[in-house]
Amino acid sequence: MLTVVAASAFPAGAVDPAVTAAADRAADWLESEQQPDGGFELAAFPGFETSDAVLAIAMAAQTGAVWSAGEALAAIEALTYGGPGGPTPIDALDDWVTGGINAGEAAKLVLLVIEPLGLDPTDFGPSHTDVFSILYPSGTCAGGPDLSGTYFYEKLSLGLATKLLCGAVDPAVVPLVRAAQRPDGAWNNLGDPTLTTDLGDEVDVTSIATQVLLASGAAWDDPAVLRALGYLVTMQDPTGAFRSYGEADPNATAMAMLVIAAAGFDPTASCWRDTVAPARVGTPYGDPEAWSLGRQQPDGRVVSPNDGYGVNSFATSQSVQGWLRTWVPITRATGAPDCRAVPTPRFTG
Repeated sequence: MLTVVAASAFPAGAVDPAVTAAADRAADWLESEQQPDGGFELAAFPGFETSDAVLAIAMAAQTGAVWSAGEALAAIEALTYGGPGGPTPIDALDDWVTGGINAGEAAKLVLLVIEPLGLDPTDFGPSHTDVFSILYPSGTCAGGPDLSGTYFYEKLSLGLATKLLCGAVDPAVVPLVRAAQRPDGAWNNLGDPTLTTDLGDEVDVTSIATQVLLASGAAWDDPAVLRALGYLVTMQDPTGAFRSYGEADPNATAMAMLVIAAAGFDPTASCWRDTVAPARVGTPYGDPEAWSLGRQQPDGRVVSPNDGYGVNSFATSQSVQGWLRTWVPITRATGAPDCRAVPTPRFTG
């Protein structure tokens, strides 16, 4: 039986007006980069950018204290390339889906587009694709998701999508995640706990893997969660940025902010760090949100160390998600300490 988790169940919360303004500028830039097919694939790699851009624009469109799927959908449907009647981002995603996607790619679509926009996962886009059945070939949650032919990162996306579609992270996913954690607390894209040398994208993978555990019901102080946060401490620069492939990176920073929030902490404050690395209590803390906001250009775009390979929308889209922290993370742990009794200097440069 299909049990869709209502989008309105996720609180939007209070956001600093300066952050809201930055998100609005970023959304404006994203909209200016819409492609003739209605999507946002600036890197010309189908399925890479459009879903994240849709979620970023939908998050920036929120005006209330709780998530509004109606506002999210209206913002996306208004983006008709070339004027009224032109293709929308949904049209571009429909083209991608009908070209053939696996269960992991379908999970990304559920997490970033279908559920936040309040769409029907059994009837997506102009082609009326049953995306639910791509994830669940049996047509029911009880039949379990299709994990075959998916990369480890896609399995993580599947975990979060199953939470949204069926009310719980599928039990087949959780042991895979736990078994793949390295001794230092990180996960890598291969899901190989014996590979101790960083591949470069461990912050991203560690973020979503930990979010899967938290969405499955793990507490903020679950040993796997604490080890993951401990790893993130080692990957944060004094500026507040988190590293990817050895460089301060807006995408890694956004993903780190999301998992810190999912664990029940405020990523702009040091409490999460001080909780898992008590020797750091009282030392300066770099605010990742402030660092990320500082990467935004006057036109709204967020610069990335990868821009030399060609500017795309990914850094800007994920930065908006990290700043606003509304639809994602999809769950937040309760009970984490707030540490307000121990003031810590903050570096916001």
